[in-house]
Amino acid sequence: MGGNDEAAVGPNPAPPARESTTVPGDPAPAPAVAPQGSRLGRNVGALAGGQVVTWTMTLLWTLVVPRALGPAGFGVIMAAIAITGIFAVVLGLGTRNYLVREIVVDQDEAARLLGTALALRFAVTPLLVGAAVVYGHVAGYDHTASLVLYVTVAGAIFLQLAEPLQAGFQAIERMEYMAYSDVINKCAQGLLGVALALLGFREVGIAACAMTMAGVVLVLDAVWLRRHVRIELRTNARRLARMVRNSVAYWAFGIFFVLYLWIDTTMLSLMTRPEVVGWYAVPTRLFQTAMFVAVVVATAWLPRLVRAFEESPERLRTDARAPLELVLLLGLPISAAIAAGADPVVNALYGPAYAGAVPVLVVLGLCIPPMYVNIMLNQVLIASKRQAAWTWAMVGATVVNPALNFLLIPLTAARYDNAAIGAAIALLVTEVVIVAFGFAMVGRSVLDRRAVGRFARMAAASAALWATAYATRPFGPVVSLAAAGLTFVAIVAALRVLTPEEAAFLRSCARRARARTSVIGARVVSLATSGSAAPPSA
Repeated sequence: MGGNDEAAVGPNPAPPARESTTVPGDPAPAPAVAPQGSRLGRNVGALAGGQVVTWTMTLLWTLVVPRALGPAGFGVIMAAIAITGIFAVVLGLGTRNYLVREIVVDQDEAARLLGTALALRFAVTPLLVGAAVVYGHVAGYDHTASLVLYVTVAGAIFLQLAEPLQAGFQAIERMEYMAYSDVINKCAQGLLGVALALLGFREVGIAACAMTMAGVVLVLDAVWLRRHVRIELRTNARRLARMVRNSVAYWAFGIFFVLYLWIDTTMLSLMTRPEVVGWYAVPTRLFQTAMFVAVVVATAWLPRLVRAFEESPERLRTDARAPLELVLLLGLPISAAIAAGADPVVNALYGPAYAGAVPVLVVLGLCIPPMYVNIMLNQVLIASKRQAAWTWAMVGATVVNPALNFLLIPLTAARYDNAAIGAAIALLVTEVVIVAFGFAMVGRSVLDRRAVGRFARMAAASAALWATAYATRPFGPVVSLAAAGLTFVAIVAALRVLTPEEAAFLRSCARRARARTSVIGARVVSLATSGSAAPPSA
């Protein structure tokens, strides 16, 4: 999600010191932050470096496109993305996480597994197209909204076909290729999307740009993966049936997860006006960029967690502590920073037309810590072959969340004239419920009393960040946010929240991310200027 030809960018630091966090029966002490070797650090660095570039491009797109389209036009695009995301999960068949796990265990099966997964996705593509056509008619979409929906569906098909290829990169721990394709996709969408919006191409042009780049990413991923795995496209009914049968738990999870992910936007589009969908869509996109921290950690750690479980369940619980602690310690200040910066950021980027997005972004910021934890708990259950348990969490979420939306959307619309606030509150409540369920499934022993104390100290520092920003608002956003940041750093240092090993690991990842950012950028420019799809060397 082990591979050869690994080459670190820049100096290769010594592995961080270990912390004694053994569990009775463990054969060896567990690492405090990173497992043995530097491959994990390289993968985190590659993914984080790519995220720096893609975050910048996404910010550019998010700055210009919603302004150019207005809340109503942007709401049309986001409604199409939401419903397409729900339909696309049928095409996915839950095979991505299944592929990662099976290839990590037996790399010799990679060619057959990837070929069978692609054949399955080709086979069910007509279902996605048919579902989109039916939905467009039932929902009463006009010509423009229908065209945006159909173009978005075409892009989703390309991305879903690319998913098995990216699962191959993740399984063999060559995640720099995932970063390359993501950077190319987001850079092109950012630059071309902005240009198209400014030239007046509106919703259809933006959707067509995204569809085109999804096709480019599919081709590049296929070319790059051939360097490491020769995909065997010839398959048979027995292999297809076995993959469907073994992917059922992952597929069920995917169905309920995507329903849960997009049900709020879909319900808003059906229960309110497009302007309100736009108020929800803008903070959702800003909020989703903050997800990259947990996603990078979870993506890089999954192969190690799988190998830990193959050794013993006790080893998995021990090795899972480090990423769980890390994402929660990082999620708390990020949450506070989003809440503190919501008003100045939205006003500066989008102006008064999006004033309704400010309280939505504040509430969504509070969702960061539970969502980070849930992302890692899901990886732990995947590693331990207990994906079905998390599927039940998503089943509950798809019941609880729509019920909360059904109550809160009209309530907040009547009280605040902003139904998007109700959708955000519904998400926050649901995420807290899922955290409780997740720890019940994984076991509370994955975190100890020492970790709880660290979380309390980080929560105090994060609360001080928000309080400082709020108290210094009269001095302007720059002074306010700077004072909040300095206060947070001082309190974290005074309370010794981070261990020396964690601080060293984060510094190492930051150095690698900076190096990878420049390398990825140079390779993307090289690809763009040469027009070649040759796989970049790692």
